[in-house]
Amino acid sequence: MKGYQEINEIDLIDLMFYCLKRWRLIVVGMVVFGILAGVYKYQATIDENLVKREEQMKQEMAEPVEGEAEVESEPIVFEDPLSSAVKFGIVGMIGGVCLVCLMFSISYIMSGKRKIFGFVDRWICRLEEGPYAKITRNEQIKIAAVNIQATIHRNTEEKIRRVMLAGTITSDDVIEICERLAEEIGDVTFSPYRQIVFHATALKKLEYYDGIVFVEKKEESYEKLIRQEIELALDRDIKVLGAILC
Repeated sequence: MKGYQEINEIDLIDLMFYCLKRWRLIVVGMVVFGILAGVYKYQATIDENLVKREEQMKQEMAEPVEGEAEVESEPIVFEDPLSSAVKFGIVGMIGGVCLVCLMFSISYIMSGKRKIFGFVDRWICRLEEGPYAKITRNEQIKIAAVNIQATIHRNTEEKIRRVMLAGTITSDDVIEICERLAEEIGDVTFSPYRQIVFHATALKKLEYYDGIVFVEKKEESYEKLIRQEIELALDRDIKVLGAILC
């Protein structure tokens, strides 16, 4: 369903796992930045040593002027290119991790807010979804309600009178859908939105319902958690009536 609410709060724990799940890219970025920094420092150290060597040769070839006391010049110290490259490479690796994580954090934050050229994203989505993208949010909720109602009444032997609405996202994002389902399907009692994966009390209340409908959010709900909540329902012989992706 389109037109869902924007995210205004940042869950730091969710952000952390968002970055951790992309650990491969973080490692690649760390290695690449480490190598680039090391190579840069290695070449820069060689160039610095060449300049120092030229200065040393000039000092050695310079003849003292008569009548002037000979002034001892400070010894020129040459740096080890390999040692400098390793140290700079470690710094580059740390910087690479920070930079990649920063990019992922910006991506995480921007994915829930208005994006620059967001109209391009919406246009691409409309092309992908075809005619379905033109259906209004109100009509999509009605279609979802009709489908759920048909599932409830399909098997007359199993009387479904109480249905739990559950999922893995915050209830504020789906409260409108839950309220509309209760309005559209009047002969069934719907629960408030529950998170059975995260709350033991919600999982305990599942036993008092005949069926369950999952309401999840596009690009936010995790497939692993969705599979887990389905297993929790099936293990308790609760009929899964379907899922709504908003």
